[in-house]
Amino acid sequence: MNWRIIIILTLLSLAGCSRPNTEEPVEVGGTQQQHIIVVHGLARSAWSMKTMASIFKEQHYQVCVVDYPTIRQTLQHTLDSSANELTRCINDWYPDYPEEEQQGKIHFVGHSLGGLVIRDYLDKHTDFVDSELMGRVVLLGTPNHGSDVADFFSGSWLISLVGGTAESLTTDDASFPNSLPEPNYAFGVIAGTRTYPALSGMFEATNDGLVSVSSAQLQGMTDFIEVNVKHDRLRRDPHVAGLILNYFRTGTFTPDRFSEQKTQ
Repeated sequence: MNWRIIIILTLLSLAGCSRPNTEEPVEVGGTQQQHIIVVHGLARSAWSMKTMASIFKEQHYQVCVVDYPTIRQTLQHTLDSSANELTRCINDWYPDYPEEEQQGKIHFVGHSLGGLVIRDYLDKHTDFVDSELMGRVVLLGTPNHGSDVADFFSGSWLISLVGGTAESLTTDDASFPNSLPEPNYAFGVIAGTRTYPALSGMFEATNDGLVSVSSAQLQGMTDFIEVNVKHDRLRRDPHVAGLILNYFRTGTFTPDRFSEQKTQ
């Protein structure tokens, strides 16, 4: 296959067809004291997580979907902007945190880069992690050890056009994903196993088209599951959303596995 076609397909995979970051953050209300903060990935916007947010809303969770810039941005600007949004979500629910009495839990789910954004935020906000508000975290197709696709384009003019945030996602030991400390809170990992044919040659192992299963896995995860879903589809697949809710409720992705753990 012509390499120009592969490059075009890769950029389409990254940028997709979601609306630009000018969209307003998606927020939906619920009736219970259970909250979920949803964080989108690279080259996406809050709008791209609308399907998942709607499913959570139907289950009576209060949901806040953050919006932050990722394209043609430095990594620091991306992290600063996303941190402001994450704090906004928390303060909207608990404006007097940490002084006020805390009720319920705040859970987090991050698709792709969004998982790294959550990890970075929680690493810098240990007071929140240690509070009664801290819930569980799901890393969804997150390149916890970097992406082979970022490696493929590393150093090229093409990835430099996308910006410093994209350039930081390689598998190099000094990359952003590999510089993050291991989480000290309950988290689970979902990895896709259905690749994009045009990009399969960039990987040597099972992957979702942009992130390998081995990269998604992370030491300390309390549960892990593979799904036959492509990277982009992970964020809007109803079955995946159900797995996430199971994890928030029980600490495991599937009810049967939770029952087995309790009987052991």
